[in-house]
Amino acid sequence: MLSRPSFDQLPLRKGDPPYSAWGLYGLDDQLGTLNLLTPEVVKEATSEVKTGFRIGLDSPINYLTPPSHGRLPLKHNIFSSNPPTTFHDDSIEMNTQISSQWDGFRHFGYQKEKRFYNGVTAEEISGPNATSTLGMHLLKLAAWCKSGIVGRGILLDYLRWSESQNKPYELISAHVITVDDLKAVADAQKVEIKQGDILIVRSGFNVGYEALNEEQKVEWSKAKPTKWVGLEASVGMARWLWESGFSAAAGDAPGFERFPFGGEFEGEKLSLHEILLGGWGMPIGEMFNVEELSEECARQGRYSFFLTSMPMNVPGLVGSPPHAIAIF
Repeated sequence: MLSRPSFDQLPLRKGDPPYSAWGLYGLDDQLGTLNLLTPEVVKEATSEVKTGFRIGLDSPINYLTPPSHGRLPLKHNIFSSNPPTTFHDDSIEMNTQISSQWDGFRHFGYQKEKRFYNGVTAEEISGPNATSTLGMHLLKLAAWCKSGIVGRGILLDYLRWSESQNKPYELISAHVITVDDLKAVADAQKVEIKQGDILIVRSGFNVGYEALNEEQKVEWSKAKPTKWVGLEASVGMARWLWESGFSAAAGDAPGFERFPFGGEFEGEKLSLHEILLGGWGMPIGEMFNVEELSEECARQGRYSFFLTSMPMNVPGLVGSPPHAIAIF
């Protein structure tokens, strides 16, 4: 187990943004909390494979019809051959945020300080020198592809727990999931959290979205203000995520945390995106398809599994489809 500073020791350096862990693995680090996925942790995680049953966690790229936030939908072209040759090629143009995806460290930083993980500036990522060798090296999501994101996944099925507690809520809303809720879910599921675990939270977004007709889906995509169910932004939530030692955190909702973003952190308004992505270098997964996963976990009576994920190996990428698989 890797030794880490306590939550109360954050930030690690005077003058760094609140709750940040800049420099913990070196100021040129590309992995953040993925450093917790040591060979020993991954080897232990393989003990979760007992039946070989596999579940893909990626939704179709065109799952949201249309995408929200004005993001452009998928463009897929198929090119056919000329006789006598019989073959096809295709091309894809897409925004990496329109379906299941990992947020990379280039995606969201501290808004007040205007800094990304380990102090990188926006200009270094998207300014005039962004295509230089140095610019492409900074916070590159492609660094995750060297070993992939592989370890023990755990599902905290908040929706199933809420139904068991007779605590209904609107699935397509700004409903907030508190840290006490997640602790209660873990206790009810008898989940032991281990350092390096990959957290997945089921909020029920997929269930709510699938219940909409096509007209309602269009209305939802344009709604102002945007409202998404998700985790509360609070000191207590940040403390629990850090002290639990998660290597990555994901959910089925579009923002992982409740949207509109932001919460009170000892008098300062911050979001979990700022702290997790910008402060710790913790990948955030959004819109994971966990419905079949939920059913299988309930059927087996266990909410842990072996998880593999290999993002796209594209230089300079900001986000990527996860290509995630849960293996039981």
